[in-house]
Amino acid sequence: MPLSNRITALAVVIYAPLTVAALAWARFGQDRDAWALDAPILDWGIGARMALSLGLGVALAAIVILTTPLLVERTRWARALHEELRPIVEALSPTEITLLALSSGFAEELFFRGAMQPVLGLMLTSVVFGAVHTGPRRVFLAWSLWAFVMGLAFGLIFELCGVIWGPVLAHVLINQRNMSYMRRV
Repeated sequence: MPLSNRITALAVVIYAPLTVAALAWARFGQDRDAWALDAPILDWGIGARMALSLGLGVALAAIVILTTPLLVERTRWARALHEELRPIVEALSPTEITLLALSSGFAEELFFRGAMQPVLGLMLTSVVFGAVHTGPRRVFLAWSLWAFVMGLAFGLIFELCGVIWGPVLAHVLINQRNMSYMRRV
């Protein structure tokens, strides 16, 4: 089986149950929906909070997407991580990259921010998020630290606005654009 088919199959095996677990945990464990907080920092109407969440998600994604090539060019840790992940990503088609970005961004945000963060808090959820983004070699420590920082950023948007869609949008855009960059360069 080609590598891209194995990656796509693995994504389904991981992200479908993760989405179901997030929705069930939030609904049955917390009696709420995984895409909204009961008491966000901002006490604005849902329309204003949704607009701000999406705007912050796009802004965060733009910053990360624009700085990624600079980090790869100018830092050893980003270059090493890029070289480690590239053989996996370059096997994927543009469509597979987009599907992987959509599924990972949606499932991970629903689970970590939508279900876990209201229970464990921003910091511990970000630590767990960073910890699951790891690999078998030391170079992946940079990925774990980067994921921790991104988890904080996604989580702050969620805490502030109380809706999950800005973090989902940011996560999807970052994954899609950075995997596409990794495939090209």
